[in-house]
Formats: sequence, C-alpha cells, structure tokens
Amino acid sequence: MPPFVLFIVVIIAAIVIVTVTSDITTKRKRLEALKQNFGKPPAENDLFQFESIARYHQFMLNHNPSPQVVDTITWNDLDMDRIYKRINACQTSVGEEYLYHVLHDLPLNNNAFLQREKLINFFTKNPNIRTKVQANLAHYVGKENFNGLSSLLFTPSATALKWPHLYKAMALLPLAMILTMLLNLPSGVIGLVASFIANAIIHYRAKMRIAVELPSIKYLTGILRFSKQLGKISELCDLTTNIHRQYANLKRKVPTMTSPSGDSMSVIFEYFNIMLLIEVRNYNKVMGTIRKHNRELLELYGAIGEIDISIAVLSFRLSLPEYCLPEFHSNSSLVCEDIYHPLIENPVTNTATIVNDTLLTGSNASGKSTFIKALAINGILAQTINTCAASLFKTRYSLIMTSMVVRDDLAEGDSYFIVEIKSLKRVLDMVEKHPCTCYIDEILRGTNTIERIAASASVLTYLHNKDALCVAATHDIELTNILAGMYSNFHFCEQVTKDGISFDYKLKDGPSTSRNAIKLLGVMDFPVEIISQAEGLADDIGGIE
Repeated sequence: MPPFVLFIVVIIAAIVIVTVTSDITTKRKRLEALKQNFGKPPAENDLFQFESIARYHQFMLNHNPSPQVVDTITWNDLDMDRIYKRINACQTSVGEEYLYHVLHDLPLNNNAFLQREKLINFFTKNPNIRTKVQANLAHYVGKENFNGLSSLLFTPSATALKWPHLYKAMALLPLAMILTMLLNLPSGVIGLVASFIANAIIHYRAKMRIAVELPSIKYLTGILRFSKQLGKISELCDLTTNIHRQYANLKRKVPTMTSPSGDSMSVIFEYFNIMLLIEVRNYNKVMGTIRKHNRELLELYGAIGEIDISIAVLSFRLSLPEYCLPEFHSNSSLVCEDIYHPLIENPVTNTATIVNDTLLTGSNASGKSTFIKALAINGILAQTINTCAASLFKTRYSLIMTSMVVRDDLAEGDSYFIVEIKSLKRVLDMVEKHPCTCYIDEILRGTNTIERIAASASVLTYLHNKDALCVAATHDIELTNILAGMYSNFHFCEQVTKDGISFDYKLKDGPSTSRNAIKLLGVMDFPVEIISQAEGLADDIGGIE
C-alpha cells in the first residue's frame, strides 16, 4: 500500500476511534441523567417554542374537527402552558407535539387510555427497558423545533427535483476516482478532490431548493431508525405492534438520510453524503413515499408519540406528592379527596363531594381561585392523561369550560366587561350542545353591584337548568340566598387578629358569614377614622338590605 494511502487510512481510523469513543461517553452520560431525573419535576425551561409544539394539534383539528377540546380561553385561564411544562419529560419533538394535542383533546370514553396504561404499567415494571427506550428516543429522534414533519405529513405538496439521472452519474464519479488512485495516485487524488468540489456545489445548490422539506425528511429518518431499534426489544413487541407493522411497510420505501440525533458519526456521514449526493438522490423517492403512504406515516407518528408521553406521564405521576387514576360515572357530579393544584409545592389538600351546582364564597386570597382551578385542571388531566393530583377523583366525561382570568382586549378595543361577557357567552353556547363542567371565578365582576348580582343570578340559573355542573366563585354573598335550592354552598375563610391575617386554605361547608374586609384595613394600619366610618356605613347598608 502506498505511504500516502496508508497515511489517509490511519487518519480515518483515528477519527473513527475518537468519534466512537466520544459517542459511547455521551450515551453513558445520557443514561445516567435519564435515571437520575426520572420521577422528578422537569427542569424549568422558558425556551419552549409553543408555536412549533402546537402545530400537530392544529393540523389534527383542521383534518378531524372535534368540539370536545379545551378551548383557548380555558387553556389560558388555567395556565395550562405551565401544566404542560410540568408534565413534559418527553425526549422528542414528536412526543412534545403529541402531548400538547392530548392535553387539549377530551375523549368521551376511556378507550384512549387503555393502550397508554398498558405501556405505563410495562415501563413501571421494567425500568431498565424504559431508560433504554428513552435513550433511543433522544438519540435517534431527539428534539428539533420547527422540523416541519407534521406539516409535511398533513399537507405533502413539495415538488420533485429535476435531472435525477445527472445526480446518479455524478455520485459514481468519486468512486471512479478512488479506483483510479490505485492505478495513478496523483491523477486519482486530483480527480477525487475535483469530483468532491463539483458534488459539493451540486449538493448545496440542490439543498437550497429543498431546504424547507429537508429537516422534515431528516427527522422522519430518525423516527424510522428508532422504530428499527424498538423492534429489537422483544418484551415490547406486543405493545408496539403499530410501530412494527408500519416500519415493516416503510423501511425500504424511505431511504436513509442524515439523522438529527447530533452524534459525532453524523459529521463523518455528512461528508459521504456530500460526496455521493445521498440526500439529493434520495429526496424524490422520499417525497413520493410520503405522498403515497401518508396514512401509515401519520399512524407511526402518533404511535411514537404515545410511547414518549407514556413515559412522561409515568414520570409526572411519580413526581407528585400523591396521585390517583380517575373514576368515571354517568351522573353530573364530582367527588374528590385530598385534591390539590399540581403546580403548588407543599400544597394544602381539600376534600369535597359536589353533587349539585355550587357557589364558593370567601375573601380574597383565602383559596377560592386556587381550589376552583385545581378542580378544573384535574378534570382535564383526568380525561386526557388519566391522572389526577388527588387521592380520589370521580367525575363524568364532559367538556371543561372556564371563565376566570379576564383582561381588557386592547387589540379588539373591548373593555373588561365586554371581554367578560364574551367569555361567559361561549360557555352558554357550549352547554346547549354538550355535557359540560363549568368553572367561573368572580362572575361579572366588571359591572356595578346591583346589575352584577341580578345578571349573575340569571346566568347561574340558566346554567343550572342545562346539562352542566357549574362551580362558581363569588364575593356576592347575596347570590347564596337568591340561588338557594339550586346551588349548594362552600366557603373559605381567614383569621384576622391584631397580629395580622392567616389562612388555612381549607374548604368548609355553607356560605361565608365573615365580614373581615374592614378588619383588614386595621391590620394594614389604615387611619382609624377610615375604619370607623367604613364600619358605620357597612351597618347602614346592611340595614337597608
């Protein structure tokens, strides 16, 4: 072997040894991190690209419209972006997109839970396999925002590249130059360098034309590589038949392209990709496969998402102080024990049996809003990921609707009150069409007292006469008398002493009877004359009522 060729071989061998060693170290560190972080809240991350994450859900809604979804107002009222982050331990963009969709979709039965619970139970009993699957998800698929794959699968409209035969001919040229090196080394080397430069120009010019679709195709390649590895885990075969079936149908129809996994071997592969025009030559075949096998690819996409979110849901459950699987019944009622808001550290739990429409009363900061949000959030989690932050949660399948966090809409030019009544109107529209569970916080707070009480009583009476369970928080104690016989009552209260104010955040039966607002002025050292006048006016107003 000529010395120059031997030198090249030694350099290539050294590069391969270094990259393989680096990959082994990276994989070992990844496994250790996955084991350490499992069952713990995910690290705080403000860099979530929700515009990218939400695309799969948007495409699903466009292609399969469903009224049983958590609408934008309810999602924002409950700060579900933070709930999503709290659950999201996914290793792939597929899982992140699928989880976002699942948390919006409210099924009418528990059929969707069955396969997921089988996966969760399997991963619970087989932690080593679970960690291996997580590592493979991260390595072969990984996260790549705006990869565009869901868009390409739902709307496969890209055009093919021209002159495919020219690309095939140019790909053979470097191979011919390598053979020439055995006969005439200088000519072969010069030819190899020239062919590499020529193919690099062709490669990058072609990539400019396919730049939009290329990340999607690379990401699809990663999904297929993961599917192949999953098939080697025999214990999972019975639970992942969809993936095995679709991979068997597609493995020879989607040529291998560079994976987004980020391993160092992909750098070496990239040079071969340029020299042999691999991506350019395979592009047309891949796009044809996507158009022809669109349904199978979407099914594979969803199946990979199920595996990723099953592991994420299991980690979420284990990270909670306490959790339960929900129980579903047919009557319009809700029973919960030790329920709490999943975003609160060291939460105060509450127990309630809500068999009727209900009013929550009590002062500000006493716990009304937190409790009502805990009920609504757990209602969504019950119907989407079959998990509740409680020791017991019984409910029925229904559309969860809220009207809570209202702000002026400057873009639309709407006042606080207009935004509020629009929010309520959409709830009234939905109870005409679907069984609903409605949560309303401080109903109609944007108008004067007399009209607020009158309108609130009318709205709540209307909801009482529909197929809806309504839980409403209010400061208007008058509503407890007006709606007696229709609405049950619970309240929260505080203790005001000369030393200050304290809350126990515990739910209590009946309406609130405390009048502590004026006492709070004293605690905050308001002037005595203000407090005295306020107490006198309160007595006069109470007498008039």
